[in-house]
Amino acid sequence: MSDKNTLSDFEEFFDTTPMSIMIVQDIQEIVYCNTPFFTSSGYSIDELADLKLVNLIHDDDKSAVLERIKALEKGEKPDPVMQVRFVRKDGTVALTRIFTYDIVFNGKPSRILAGVNISAEPLIEQSPELVDSLLQTLTTYSELGFWVDDINDHTVFINDRLCDYLGYSFEEIRDKPITDFFHPDSQELYYQVLKDRIEKNQPASSYELVLINKEGRPNTFRVTGSLLFDTFGSPIGSVGFFTNIEATKKLSLTVSVLNKYALFSKFKDLSSFWENVLNDLSDIYYADGGIIFLDGEVLAKQGEFSKKFNPQDILEDLAKKGENIIHCKGNCNHISTEVNSATISVLHINQLPAGFILLISKIENQFYPEDLDLILAFSSQISLNYEHHFSFLQSEEEREFVSVLLDILSHDFLNANTSVHGYLELLNQFVETENTEKLKSYIERSLSVVERSERILQTVQQLTKIQKERKVRKTVIVKPVLENAIKVQKSMFYDKEVNFKVACSKNLSIIAGDLLQNVFENIINNGIKYTSSKEATLEIVCEEVAVGEEKNTEIRFIDQGMGIPDEDKPLFFKRLSRGDHRFQTGSGLGLYMARILVNSYDGSIRFENRIQDDHTKGTVVVLTLPRG
Repeated sequence: MSDKNTLSDFEEFFDTTPMSIMIVQDIQEIVYCNTPFFTSSGYSIDELADLKLVNLIHDDDKSAVLERIKALEKGEKPDPVMQVRFVRKDGTVALTRIFTYDIVFNGKPSRILAGVNISAEPLIEQSPELVDSLLQTLTTYSELGFWVDDINDHTVFINDRLCDYLGYSFEEIRDKPITDFFHPDSQELYYQVLKDRIEKNQPASSYELVLINKEGRPNTFRVTGSLLFDTFGSPIGSVGFFTNIEATKKLSLTVSVLNKYALFSKFKDLSSFWENVLNDLSDIYYADGGIIFLDGEVLAKQGEFSKKFNPQDILEDLAKKGENIIHCKGNCNHISTEVNSATISVLHINQLPAGFILLISKIENQFYPEDLDLILAFSSQISLNYEHHFSFLQSEEEREFVSVLLDILSHDFLNANTSVHGYLELLNQFVETENTEKLKSYIERSLSVVERSERILQTVQQLTKIQKERKVRKTVIVKPVLENAIKVQKSMFYDKEVNFKVACSKNLSIIAGDLLQNVFENIINNGIKYTSSKEATLEIVCEEVAVGEEKNTEIRFIDQGMGIPDEDKPLFFKRLSRGDHRFQTGSGLGLYMARILVNSYDGSIRFENRIQDDHTKGTVVVLTLPRG
């Protein structure tokens, strides 16, 4: 035998009991003893290597032991409990009650002997059932799983608790490799642990393994295990104590994911945000796929689903029933023919059902009741995070909006009034004179400032309208709105001959709001105003475009005016600020308003040259808006 004659954790477990443990093969060959045995007997490892079991028995009990040995050799099964006197090395005698259990160890029939010195322990002498109870607790009744395998990775013993976890009987597991029941990721870890135990002289270790039960459902265990050694110090197997930590592991990971996604602002692309959420949840709950559906859109999707599967119908059904989570088990054909288990947890926005998180599995009993509680808690919290994030963004936009208005009114409008006041005072001074040129000049300047003031007030008024409407979006038919905008703008340029060429489908629709006509008017107005000739031609083309799964509509306004230099194009969409030159001239304010409105509709606006690389030949204003 070797100094490494047992697992450190195995020894620690039995050091709290009066038991001595021994494993024998070929009826008398001692192949393993634990530390309590060496302590109580006084023998060294080397001394025991030369002894048989019968050599440790008192002479008066040897005949009974030899009779027992003969019975075993004949294949008989004597009483598993016996009482004998062991002789210690110093010659003293210990009356011992022995409990025996037949096992297969290292591929050979073996026997575990668990003994207690009943001569030294009055309590045990009075209650011999205690020893049997302790061993039964370890192998049968304990919450711990207990697994012993030999050096060839074949199962020698597994207790009832671990059998229950796995859903197999001991006979189904006996002699099979322990790694047959491991998740693929855990197999690699287990082999590395065994290698480290031998090569790095680390007989005991603690680690996590994922076991797969008979149904195919994974369970995570905290394992404390170590090697077993024979009488010559060579490893002959390993033993492990398994604690099921599946529930606590999932709780920890779920909280970790919530913390990870607490700040939506870290994710510029919310599509990838929800994809990441679904990936993490699928990993935690071993799902084969799922869907995240919110505000009428599928934001993330993994796996194949039935053609009849309609997320909106499911959400409406959940809302009608007032259910926050449902669990489908067995017959889930309405989701997919390959799905045998699914859980759907509702996402609430402003306390109303707005979507759900769906996780699916091919395994019928994949989701535990405690899983459903965790998934529901996750859905509720991430809904609140989502809601608070957009409330925060909205309040930030509101603050920025108010700041812009105050800046404009307090600076530009005040400056304009100051200028008018100054010109009026000068007019008052010259009113008695005949200097009409001076009077005319001051009047013209006053009118100019008043016009600038009007532009400022109109801008503030428009911004206020935009702010009120930004949340109101609906499906809008493009052509009637476009025709109204053309009619209004034609009437404003009575001194010009304006021609329109419109190519727009009658039923083409987009997602926008009531101020869409203002957008069209501002763009048309610029196209006509900056055409220097008396005749202006404006071409308007509408077409549907798609980028991946995103479906939009492009509306192109093509004029033949003086154009916009490339370096000036970005300035038209720049945020207004106090003293902005656009209040002086009025140029660019319309397009700035158009950009604000289009952005509020989740669209975009850009400039192109009508003739590539020559901005002087006219401008193309391109609106991109969500298709209705």
